[in-house]
Amino acid sequence: MGKLPRIITMLFSLAAGITVFLARPRKARAPIVHDNPETYPGTDIPILPGDLLFSPIGQSESKYVGHVGIINQNREVIHSIPSGLMKDTLESYFHKFRSITIYSPKDPDVGRKAADYLAKLYKKYPKADYRIRTPLGSMDHEQYCSKIVWQSYYYGAGVNLRNLSPNRIAIHPEWLKDKKALQRKARNL
Repeated sequence: MGKLPRIITMLFSLAAGITVFLARPRKARAPIVHDNPETYPGTDIPILPGDLLFSPIGQSESKYVGHVGIINQNREVIHSIPSGLMKDTLESYFHKFRSITIYSPKDPDVGRKAADYLAKLYKKYPKADYRIRTPLGSMDHEQYCSKIVWQSYYYGAGVNLRNLSPNRIAIHPEWLKDKKALQRKARNL
């Protein structure tokens, strides 16, 4: 077999593989029923300001946390995405992200203070540039999901999640799960 037929066969195989990958069936997700606006969808867990929602990035098949959002005083989720800070309803957030794990502050007053700071941050920088390699404690106009959570707790409530230096950069959401300040309320919703 000559070189040209092998290249054509290889390209055809590659195109077929990509087509099969793109056309594969997606896992169906049942509609989320949210009857009680004071609890998380499908649960009896109360929604509290300052709650953290950890999830894989998007609706991919990943099982690993890669994103975090924080609940504000209006039971909305604020999180950072490349187009800026995002405010989602719980229903919308639960449709965007799968396998959500909820952490709540052990002291509800801490959560309220963090949510108050979050509101100021969102109001001042709703279109914050998405930058992962930026220090936690500075440059509020540059954000990413872990940074807005850390800043809300640190500056709003005086709680340094995982005792991280304000000079640290590129903090993964998992690093924010501080057992001294937070408790897990639900897993894999």
